Parts: sequence; C-alpha cells; structure tokens
Amino acid sequence: MASSNSRRSSISNADSGISCTTNAATVNPRYACYWSDKCHGQHELDDCQLRKSQLRGKLGIYYSSNAMFKRFKYDNENDLSLEHNPTGCTMVNLLIYKQENNEISLLFVMKQLKEKRHDHEEGIIRQPLLALPASYPCRKDEIPKQVAVRALETITDKSEITVDVRVRLKRFLFVDASVIYPLYLTNDQANLLTNDFFQNEEVTSLHWFPLSTVLNQLPEWNDYLSKQEEGKNLAQVRHPNLTGIKLNKDNLEYTMWSVTSFCLMCIRNHVGFETFLQP
Repeated sequence: MASSNSRRSSISNADSGISCTTNAATVNPRYACYWSDKCHGQHELDDCQLRKSQLRGKLGIYYSSNAMFKRFKYDNENDLSLEHNPTGCTMVNLLIYKQENNEISLLFVMKQLKEKRHDHEEGIIRQPLLALPASYPCRKDEIPKQVAVRALETITDKSEITVDVRVRLKRFLFVDASVIYPLYLTNDQANLLTNDFFQNEEVTSLHWFPLSTVLNQLPEWNDYLSKQEEGKNLAQVRHPNLTGIKLNKDNLEYTMWSVTSFCLMCIRNHVGFETFLQP
C-alpha cells in the first residue's frame, strides 16, 4: 500500500521498522523465514529472495463480513501472477478497540517508520509514528489469522488477552494487499495490555485514542474509489497524500503513519466503523 499516487502490490517488512540481518547466527526469531522447506528460519524475512519473488499482493478493496478471503490467480492492475499467494494479502493489521462509558477507543502503537513518498527520494529517515499492530506472512500459504496472532504478540504475551484470538476475528477489510481485522478487548484486558506492556525492538509504546477524536482528524474523502468493482475485478482505491495527520493527548502531539490513516479512512468510507466494530 502506498500513501501517495504511486501504486504497488505489497509492503516489505522494512516498512514496519524491522531490522534486516544476513548472519544466520543473529536471526531474530520474530522475523525468521520459513517460506520454503529450504529456509528453516536460517534467515530473516527480508533476506529471502524466493519469498520476495512469490509474495505478490493484490490491488483493490473489499469487505468480508465473515472473514472469508476471495482468491485470485492474477492481479490485472499490476499484471502479476498470484499463483503463490492467491489471497493477495501481504500484511495483516489489527484494529484493537475497547468500549467504556459508551465511548469506543482505538489502540495505536508507536513505531520507527518511514513515510512513503517517492522511491527515488533519498535521505528519508525513520521517525516515531502511530500505527496499528501488524505482521507479515513468514510461511507460504500461512493462514492470515495466524499472522494476526503474531501481530498481537508484538505487544503482549498474556494468555488472558491472546486466548482464542483466531476465533474472535470475525470480519476484515482487504485493501491493496493489506488486511485489517477488528479485535475487541474488555476493559480488564485493555488495562492489562497497557499496564503490562514493555517496549521491544519493534514497538516502543501504546496509545489509546477515542474513535471520535480519530475521526475528527481524518479528512473528507468523497471520491475514494477510482474504479468500481466489476465482475471479478475489485474496486480500486485512490491514494491521497495523508502525511502529517495529528492526534493530541495530554498536551502531547502524535503523528499517524500515512498507511494507518489510509486504512482507517478506507474503513470509514467503505464499511463504516459502526458496522466494522460491531460485537
């Protein structure tokens, strides 16, 4: 997914702030690659050329109310075969939310991320940005719900929170090779998650924001589709410039990653948060 007018079919792991290493002795188990029988976790995801060549993503948008994927053989928009990745999903996000006193709040994680502008632009440095917990397939044909479990494990290992996660993922929005699953936490689970969190190599902090606050900061997007769905061809989404969207809390200002802003606006426009966050 891109946050500008440039299109691409997948998101590399480097976009999430994960480190790359070529020394098998120093492979981070969190990012170990098992894409083929020859990988065996001996290198990290970004270092697997076979995975890079086969993990192709699908451009387009659709909502799944029952968490069932559409499957594809080809992506006409990118002129790419999806033989090795028929779901077209290359990134799984979790939209974690809670409800207290009739107010819904969304969870964001702080990561060191690069904004996507132009591939030829040099000197772009990573910066702390609000994003959604996310992960990537490490095995060919890996079930996306299992990838979602791994996304949750980037912020907690508490069984009280992770229990039956795959069962609790009931719907998703697919948009340009990414999937966003909503995940409800009780207030007790949310408090445990927040109070027990320790920063790691990927996530430095957690932040809850009221949904109303988030929606107030997202711009209007009346022409979000560039092409309507037709037959087996998915609807296509425009890519406005969404850099610099701010959220304020406790007299501090935070900036959302443009990819996260894009996902939230797609939920708002294509599904609606009332539908997406229903029990």
